[in-house]
Amino acid sequence: MSKPDDAQTIEPMRPRFGSLTIASILTVAIFALDFEIRPGTGLGALYVVPVLLVSYAGPPFFAFYGAWISSLLIAVRLLPYPLADLQPAVLINRFTALVVVWTTATMVYRLRQTATERTAIARDLADMKYALDQSAIVATTNTKGTITFVNDKFCEISGFTREELLGQDHRLLNSGFHPGEFMRELWVTIANGRIWRGEIRNRAKDGSIYWVDTTIVPFLDDLGKPYQYMAIRYEITDRKRSEELLREQAALARLGEMAAVVAHEVKNPIAGIRGALQVIVSRMAGDPRDRAVIGDIIARLDALNGIVQDLLIYARPRQLKREPVDLKNLIASIVALLHRDPAFAGLRVEVSGEPQPVSADPEQLRLVLQNVLMNAAQAMGGDGAIEVTLSCEPGTCRIAIRDHGAGMTPEVMEKAFDAFFTTKHRGTGLGLPIARRVVEAHGGHIGISPAAGGGTVVAIEFGTPPALARA
Repeated sequence: MSKPDDAQTIEPMRPRFGSLTIASILTVAIFALDFEIRPGTGLGALYVVPVLLVSYAGPPFFAFYGAWISSLLIAVRLLPYPLADLQPAVLINRFTALVVVWTTATMVYRLRQTATERTAIARDLADMKYALDQSAIVATTNTKGTITFVNDKFCEISGFTREELLGQDHRLLNSGFHPGEFMRELWVTIANGRIWRGEIRNRAKDGSIYWVDTTIVPFLDDLGKPYQYMAIRYEITDRKRSEELLREQAALARLGEMAAVVAHEVKNPIAGIRGALQVIVSRMAGDPRDRAVIGDIIARLDALNGIVQDLLIYARPRQLKREPVDLKNLIASIVALLHRDPAFAGLRVEVSGEPQPVSADPEQLRLVLQNVLMNAAQAMGGDGAIEVTLSCEPGTCRIAIRDHGAGMTPEVMEKAFDAFFTTKHRGTGLGLPIARRVVEAHGGHIGISPAAGGGTVVAIEFGTPPALARA
């Protein structure tokens, strides 16, 4: 963004030589005319005109240069006359001319100086506004919260146009993250004429979330009552993301310690109990209902073992072992595994596209795709079509998995990758968080978006090394 004209640096005023030339010619002409007429006339007051021209020709102090020159010429006119021959009227006339010239010069100097100071103040204000507009999100509202002004940065960050924002209030940006008490405290603070500072999470027009460090300043009238509020915000989304990452890493460190204990104290006993139950079942010759009960116990143990396994994978991901992976064959093997479950007998998976092999850890990539396909199948109740689109460009491979289920609400979509968040009655809430950790460990990206016509699209992108891209 270019700097506005009113904020351009004002260069020092240079003399206007045309005005100086005219003032010089006029001064000589007045002086010559003054010598032709007797000194008692009021012709000396005409020196005010060149004084005005000289003051216009340069900085304010030029007026005094003109005044000194005019004063000298007014006095020189009296030199040919002896002091005794000068009448009082002549002296009064010359003194009056000097007073007029110096009064005019002083007034012009003060007016020009004031104008210069105002210009400097206006320039400083324009510079500050320009700097603020480049770095901060600025908005003003009336006491009812109606937006009356927004700067370009506000429009850029929020995604709304100025016309869409003016006349609205900030509820247009409400992400629903902050409780009602938080907003009430904000309004009580500024309504009482106090400055409010805090961090607010907003939602942009496209639905994305951004954080702003906010200062709201109330402008007070003569009675000390607010008549306008100005909000100055700085986007801190990256900082909040970094803080969240640090908290997540700290939590993962603690989770890793707990996972080690779980692996030793829970996983091993589960394996022992399961083995013992299988031996008991193999020796049972009694009521088949007893076998069913033990079979149910074994199934519950397997589910518990799966939870422990997910916890271990999330807390302590293993080192990547990259190799070329054929995506179509990998997806086909996962689909075959899903079809072994009677609940997914009616599931159809339609794969399109001819991708290049990707450089990935096949077991970890299998875990990612298995989690995403399982979620898609469960979203449709195990019946329907899942569309898998594979596409590769030089350096990038993309896997888009679309289901035709009910879709996710914006709130669920926002928390889908949070550890232990789940909308299922049973589950750890670690499937998608594990998928994100694995994809990001590969240098890729995974995201969720609503599908046109209903359902959900999970898009996974992987980098493809040049050697594989040429294969």
